[in-house]
Amino acid sequence: MSTATATPAAPPFSTGDDAFDAQLQRSLTAAMRSCADLGEVRSVATRIQPRDFDSWAREWRALADAVVADGDESLGRDDAVSARRCYLRAVEYYRQAFFFERDDLTRAELHADYRAHVAAFRAAMPLLTTPCTPMELERDGVAASGYLLRPAADDTPRPTVIAPAGYDSTAEGGYAEEAVSALEYGMNCLVVEGPGQGGVLYDRGQTLRPDFETVLRPVLDWVVTQPGIDPAALVLFGRSFAGYLAPRGAAGESRIAALVADPAQYDFGAALHARLGDVMWRRVEQRDPTLDADLAGMLADPQQRNDYQCRMATHGVTTLSDYFWALSQFSLEGLAGRITCPTLALEAEGDFAGTGQLDVFAKAVGGPVTTHHFTAAEGAGGHCEGLGQQRLDRVVYGWLATVLPTGR
Repeated sequence: MSTATATPAAPPFSTGDDAFDAQLQRSLTAAMRSCADLGEVRSVATRIQPRDFDSWAREWRALADAVVADGDESLGRDDAVSARRCYLRAVEYYRQAFFFERDDLTRAELHADYRAHVAAFRAAMPLLTTPCTPMELERDGVAASGYLLRPAADDTPRPTVIAPAGYDSTAEGGYAEEAVSALEYGMNCLVVEGPGQGGVLYDRGQTLRPDFETVLRPVLDWVVTQPGIDPAALVLFGRSFAGYLAPRGAAGESRIAALVADPAQYDFGAALHARLGDVMWRRVEQRDPTLDADLAGMLADPQQRNDYQCRMATHGVTTLSDYFWALSQFSLEGLAGRITCPTLALEAEGDFAGTGQLDVFAKAVGGPVTTHHFTAAEGAGGHCEGLGQQRLDRVVYGWLATVLPTGR
């Protein structure tokens, strides 16, 4: 009989809290792109207390601080590879630290964690193996910032994936979310944040706006002046809330050669109407001052309240009824027909951000549309395909190879 002691089973990648675990999954996808460490993510998950926002922020912040210190130590030994890896992991961990702090834009912790998030990416920039150029723009009071990453420092014209941030993401976070894959496929990537996103919201106070073409236009003016950009091969790739922003931008910009919307989102007002019902929706439209008292139950759960309050802050409103009304202004009705470039419209089974409007979106777009539905059975269910990011990349970049100008 063997007397060997059995090795204890490794703890699961779970905090025991569904809302926290949904965000934890994003760090698992970051690990796929070498911007998080699976062991560190699993370890921090075991220390987070369910339904405890302070615990969530504290544990991610402590991990990020420790990883930055490791990076500094590695850099001091001229170990650029280890330093770069540390700083890129810290970008993800600080993003996690401030995720639930976004319900109050005056929070000192939000600003401290966000600044550390940016600082970690800036520390990684000179250590990246590909060129990275910061972008800071402001035109007519509308700001945009981001980073242009290119596969090589030469002037060879290449397609450029322009990736706007979503509801809660940042340009720095866009490196893991979008740029790593685009670079691997031999394309440039410009990760962008505008009003309602990242530092444009936290530092400048500019809230989300539906007319994304106003944000996009100066961004395109800037990017086509940069080296290594093929102006005839600009790809607009919107994920999560940018599944609305990107199509809205393409509706007002003829320079876009291809559009990807993941998930494709057409009319938030119609989606809200279906959810709330006729009577409640009529009160939203009428700006009924008594409505919020009847909506209070939607804010009773602390995690649900945090989710709504983060979104309210992004739109610059303080009540749920005002949030619903503000969100209803984000619609492509009457505008989608102006999108004439080839479009790939995506949806994933079980994606909470999907509005169920894929077919409506596809029929309304003025140019050729390809649709694709990802499933849980193939490992690509959930928000923006969840853990199935390589399945997403295969579909997106395979499609781009068929629609971009020949030879690009």
